[in-house]
Amino acid sequence: MAAYCGIDVGTQGSKAGVYLDDGTCVGEGYAEHAFHHLRPGWVEMDPHQIVDATVTAVGRAVTAAAGAGVAATGVAAVALSGILCGPVFVDDDWQPVRPLIPFLDVRATDEVAWLANDVEPRWVTESANATLDTYVMPAVYEWIRRHEPDVSRRIRKVLSLAPFVGGCLAGLSARDAYTDPSHLSGWIIGWDAAAGRPSPAQLDSLGIPLDLAPEVRAPWDVIGTLTPAMATRTGLAAGTPVCAGAGDVMQSNLGAGLTRPGLASDVAGTASILTVGVTAPTPAITAVPGMLYSLATIPGQGLYWGYVKAGGLSLRWFRDNVLGRVGDDAMYVEGDGLAADVGPGADGVLFTPYLSGGNPDNPDAAGMFLGMTAATTLGTLWRSMLEAIAFEYADFLEVFAANGIDVTEVRAVGGGARSPLWNQIKTDVVGVPWRVPSRQDGAVLADAAVAAIAAGGGAGDELSRVVTSWVDTGGAGGGAVDPVAHARYRQVRDARRSLLTGPLRESFATLAPLRTA
Repeated sequence: MAAYCGIDVGTQGSKAGVYLDDGTCVGEGYAEHAFHHLRPGWVEMDPHQIVDATVTAVGRAVTAAAGAGVAATGVAAVALSGILCGPVFVDDDWQPVRPLIPFLDVRATDEVAWLANDVEPRWVTESANATLDTYVMPAVYEWIRRHEPDVSRRIRKVLSLAPFVGGCLAGLSARDAYTDPSHLSGWIIGWDAAAGRPSPAQLDSLGIPLDLAPEVRAPWDVIGTLTPAMATRTGLAAGTPVCAGAGDVMQSNLGAGLTRPGLASDVAGTASILTVGVTAPTPAITAVPGMLYSLATIPGQGLYWGYVKAGGLSLRWFRDNVLGRVGDDAMYVEGDGLAADVGPGADGVLFTPYLSGGNPDNPDAAGMFLGMTAATTLGTLWRSMLEAIAFEYADFLEVFAANGIDVTEVRAVGGGARSPLWNQIKTDVVGVPWRVPSRQDGAVLADAAVAAIAAGGGAGDELSRVVTSWVDTGGAGGGAVDPVAHARYRQVRDARRSLLTGPLRESFATLAPLRTA
């Protein structure tokens, strides 16, 4: 029986899995990525460290598969997914010209103002995105052009993270640069949603040479084969085909069984992302600050998504920086246990999950706990963080409902989906059930499915069938909506909204200059 390797190059780490033809996972591996916080709001990552972590994760998955009787020579293809926002700029030899600036970084505020005030916003109609924020690729490119001109002159291609890693596995150079339509849509602006290609008109107005854009390939296209050096490091066979893959948000949705429009998912990772599948852009949704549009992995499908940049990252920050339990995943279970003893509303304590900057309509927002007393406990603080993300999700779903998209359930994937308490909190805040698919492989499973399609010489119309056969889309419910808790959360949510649109907005604006003094 043939096997396939899926690799998800996420924000906090890389995960790999080896799967059989019937969707059985026979080996998994994971390795963390490192963040470098240079100053408040400035975050960088080392692309080479990310490649090393990916190689480590694949090696662990291959070793586990061998222990289950599946030899590395049986792996027929590899496919990757990765974070959408956080470009890697490479030179002719595929070497990064500088560290990666991920979506958690907010340095490019002046460049966002330039986009908003001085550039014709063709992207509103062409890219179906009106939101401008510091993570959009042209803002990051412009920041480098202005502040690091010597570095910018060395850029030969603009890559998404997973294609960069895939190119390292296959030994590519800049002339071989590739992307797929979903990764391309991770630029947010500068691309044509109807064509699934870079927009020459937008790139010209943005001052980005068109030849910096990579070639657009289908996710199941083979872009190269594993080099002997990378074969030695990963344990896979040299010459194993490497596929173009797709973006992590899209693959996480696909891995949850969202194979058609009209379904919704909660991608509970470093960033908390709530997505709804659509067939085409809706101008009224595009116009909402913070709402993004992108292409799905399956041709002809799109996604709208609202996001909290530091959703799951808030919990990791609290674990590592406040409690000093760096890398101790047991803290997540302990925190949930303590939070379960605290009632809905967290005793009036509110958390603002803006550790990596606020929403586009409140860019100065930052993280904070509000309303603490001497009776506030660790469980109270933990619960307030869980509730904060749920309140953000409720706002997103209001936008969809106002535009005729009524979501009746949400499928949860990602690390946060393993928390029954968090799923119940989201259920009670939003008022619709959270359902956890029986499989939580997420993007890695969908990546392996793409690899299977590529190895079999198939195309996109087969991908839905393969994923459906691998994933039980029923799953377990997060519990019914508790009407008492829901009513309590509406009260808290109203108070929270009045603070964020009033006095807290002013407070954030007052504090913002102090962080850069």
